[in-house]
Formats: sequence, C-alpha cells, structure tokens
Amino acid sequence: MIKIWQKNKQGSAALISSIVVAAVVLSIVLSLMLIVMDSRSGVQSFADSLQSFYSAESGVGEALIQLRKQPDNFTFPELSVGSVTSTSEFINISGTCEVPPECLYAEGSGWWGEYFNYLASHPDMELSPLPGATPSPTQHDWYDDIYKTHEQIDANLVFGPDLDHWFPYDGTIWDDRTGQLATLVHNYYFGMHWRAKVTAPSSGYYNFSLASDDDSWLLVKGLVVVNNSGTHDAFTVSGSLYLREGDNLVELYFAERHSTDSGLRFSFSNTNLIITPWPEGCGEDYECNSNIESTASTTKATRKVRYACNQEIEDCSWQELVP
Repeated sequence: MIKIWQKNKQGSAALISSIVVAAVVLSIVLSLMLIVMDSRSGVQSFADSLQSFYSAESGVGEALIQLRKQPDNFTFPELSVGSVTSTSEFINISGTCEVPPECLYAEGSGWWGEYFNYLASHPDMELSPLPGATPSPTQHDWYDDIYKTHEQIDANLVFGPDLDHWFPYDGTIWDDRTGQLATLVHNYYFGMHWRAKVTAPSSGYYNFSLASDDDSWLLVKGLVVVNNSGTHDAFTVSGSLYLREGDNLVELYFAERHSTDSGLRFSFSNTNLIITPWPEGCGEDYECNSNIESTASTTKATRKVRYACNQEIEDCSWQELVP
C-alpha cells in the first residue's frame, strides 16, 4: 500500500512538474506572441509615422512650387501620397515685417556698391605671366572686408571717359601711391562688388553688354552667368540673360590688378528694367515672409512640418512641429 502511494506520489510530482513546465512554456510563448504583436504594431506605427512625415514634406514642397509660380495664391490643394493625405496652409508668424532701413532705396535708383583697395604687394596683383580666367570671384579674398574702404550707390555702371582711364581712388583719402608706388601715374589695384534688385516686366531674355579691364563677373541669383575674368585689355562680352517676371538678384564683380589701363561698362539694352540698390541681407527676413505648414495623419501617427522662406521663396529653413 505504501509502495502504491509512493508510486502515485511520484506520478503526481511528475504531473505537477509537467504542468509547471507547460505553464512556463505557454507563458513564454504568450509573451513572445505579445512581443511580436507589439513589435509588429510598433513597426506599423513607425511606418505610418514615416509615411506621414514624407507626405507632409511632399505637401509643403508642392506648396512652395505653387508659390514660386503664383506668388499671390495662398490656397494649396490637398496632396495624397499612398493612403496618407496632407493639407498645407500659409501661416503668418507674429513679428515685424518692416523693411530694414538699409534696404529702403527708391526704385530705379541704381546699384548698391562696395569698394575695395589693394596694395601692389597683394600676391594676386601684377602676376607674370598674367593669369587667365577664374570660375568665381569668391574664390579670391579680394572682396573681404579687410580691403573695403566704403559703400556707395551708383546710378549706373558706366564709368570713365573710356575703358582705359577709370581710376576712382585717384585723389581720394584712400589714394596709397606712396613709397615704392610713388612713381605710378594712378592708384591701381582695386575692386568693386555691385548688387541690385532688377525688376523685369515679363519673363524672358534681356540683352546686355559687359566690358572690363581687368576682371569682371556677372551673377544672377548667386550663379555666375558671365565670366570675363583675368588680367587683360578691355574686352567686351555681349549677350542675353534670362530674367523672370518680377524681382531678380543681379550682381557684378570687378577687379583692376595691372598697372596699365582700367575701365568698366555694364548696361542692359532694355530701359524697362527697374534697377534698385539691394545690399546684402535684404530680402532674407524669415520672420514675416513665406511660412508654409503641412499636416499629414494616419490612424497611427500625425506629423507636421513647416518651412520658413525668404522673400525669394528659396533659402528655406525647415522645422518639424509637435502635432
């Protein structure tokens, strides 16, 4: 009888042990299932969040393109990316929208100019053999503030009686013909940078003429469109450049680096273009210009993005918002 009880006891222990093991295994399986389900839910949530984000990005991108084409149209259509729909709207951020004093110039009053004076000892002056063209004016230090003497407004960019006798530093407080340079006839070695907002009546190509002795570069929206650089005799480049309807940023750089002749003449042939001085920094106030916000949602996530752009609706800063 005792043996039977012991046998049953052993069987019960084995059964209980099996139940415990089974329970542990079931618990582990259930836990794994919950983890997998939770992970799948997390992955799905992440995927939805990512899709919402890119949908919001696409929405605000389309709104920016629309504004470039239609600056006065602030109603943006909904955009669907897969199963996610984003909506965009123009947001006015509080702040002052007054034009900075340095940008307050009468329309058509000319070019804002920076003037720079160099010494003959500068390594880029009087090089022999004379250097050829260089891709961009900004690869040199010629237009650094260390050389700048002053700023002024020039009504036009046609200087001197001809292309051989323009020396704006002669007889000024910056005339530096002293010492070993005292024998020079003129104050050579100088440079200029002009900047203007050129307002075109319609989009199209506009003829121009650019003549210089020595270097000159013509830029539109920061891109070099004419390269007339190098130390050379007076050389004229004529052609046409594309301007969009409305405002266009146009810049001209010049440098005189050789002690012979000097001259610069630049002009557009179309007199309907309005040329207004436009110092550096004008048109870059993010606080009161194009602020576009886009929202995209799914059942799992909501994302918001905002772009704040300058007056050209270009140089934009990006920010993700908390829904």
